[in-house]
Amino acid sequence: MTPFDPVALVAMLTVFYPIVSVENLQRARAERPEYFAGGVLFGSKGDKLRLPDGRVFDLIFAAGGPASGRRWQALDVTDDAAGGDDPFALEEGPLVPLDDSAVTIPRSDPAFTALVAGELAALEHDDSILAAAAQPVIEFTGADDLDHAFGEFIDPADEAHGGTLAALDSDPITDVLESSAGGAAVVDSMSGEYTEDPPPDTPEPDPGDPPGDDGGKEPPPPI
Repeated sequence: MTPFDPVALVAMLTVFYPIVSVENLQRARAERPEYFAGGVLFGSKGDKLRLPDGRVFDLIFAAGGPASGRRWQALDVTDDAAGGDDPFALEEGPLVPLDDSAVTIPRSDPAFTALVAGELAALEHDDSILAAAAQPVIEFTGADDLDHAFGEFIDPADEAHGGTLAALDSDPITDVLESSAGGAAVVDSMSGEYTEDPPPDTPEPDPGDPPGDDGGKEPPPPI
């Protein structure tokens, strides 16, 4: 029987069975039994190996965790298996080791570096163009324009507003009310029913005789 080599077993599992699972462990035991040295798989999850000499190895790290946190191992747990379950065993937490095969290492891309260098080289002689484009910003006189606008429009309006407030303060509303207080008495005295005396009777004028009515007499002859 081939002696048990834990390093060779882990190397074989990593190369031929990269997906760490109990199913692949059982498949490897059936397809390559020589690496297991006559041992048998057991345990609540089936991830333990018991050799004929009584040694026990744990072959899957974090067997009950997510697939991303599992990895092959050959950890001798003979003493733990002989002593039974640890009454103070730690429960598996939410953190699991990273899967090294899933980590992408950033790399340098010379093509991208050359592309950026080429674009920057094209701008080497454009200093004068950039300076001309920046000149309007440098010569911006917005602050002076704002000061001029305030002096021409805002300040006169502020002074006029102040004059209006001063005029209102000098002519309080109480004076207006006092000057109009007598009007209420006049209105009250005239609030009775309006009556108007009729005009006196005047005789109608005598209209006289109508024109051409001389009582039947003929007009005198012409001279």
